Amino acid sequence: MAEEDEGLISVVVDIDDTLIDTRRRMQAIWREVLGRRVPLQDVETLNLREIFMKHAPEEQREQGPEHQRRFFELLLCEDEEGVELAGLDEPIPFADETLRAWSDRCKIVYLTGRPETTCDLTMTELERFGFPTENIEMAMVTLEDWRGGRVNEARERLLNSISQRHDVVRVVDDYPGYFTIYSKFDIPDRIGLLLSKRHTPQDFIDRGATRVVKSWEQLIDDLPNPT
Repeated sequence: MAEEDEGLISVVVDIDDTLIDTRRRMQAIWREVLGRRVPLQDVETLNLREIFMKHAPEEQREQGPEHQRRFFELLLCEDEEGVELAGLDEPIPFADETLRAWSDRCKIVYLTGRPETTCDLTMTELERFGFPTENIEMAMVTLEDWRGGRVNEARERLLNSISQRHDVVRVVDDYPGYFTIYSKFDIPDRIGLLLSKRHTPQDFIDRGATRVVKSWEQLIDDLPNPT
């Protein structure tokens, strides 16, 4: 731990669909992959396989692996077209001012499934949207983790490293499945952010969240405290 961080508590925060709304980018990616518009409601409520099976024509379903490969190339910004589509991202309301308020008393650690190859793009995006980018830490998976289907394992490995170096008092994430990882670590405040129509509060609680909120606005004055 750096000397200037000694005694400073930390908060771990996910990025995509926790801080940054990626729905319009996902809709555009599907348009590029399938050549047709997928309604935003389906992007919000269906998983990737369900979207593909509902909207892909029969001839495209026979080329599933090829379309899947192209989808993830765009999602992970492996080419210029994927980088351009990232410009459709938008900040989630109240997330920026909440993190700025928290950053006065804690270190912000961004733990994301974005690959390390997008670090510069991600930092630029966070800065553009007004999120803290000074005295922060960025923990990212690798493209090899994605290609090997090891994103969850990588997230747990990264969190283990973070927990060894920081006094993590809070984690915030929009995806219930990750709370089975967060609950393995001694993080007292595990907050599920209920933004997606795919999930219910109980989905978060059943997997280890200690509480669930529906908006960042509920957290602006809820400052992290040492354990």
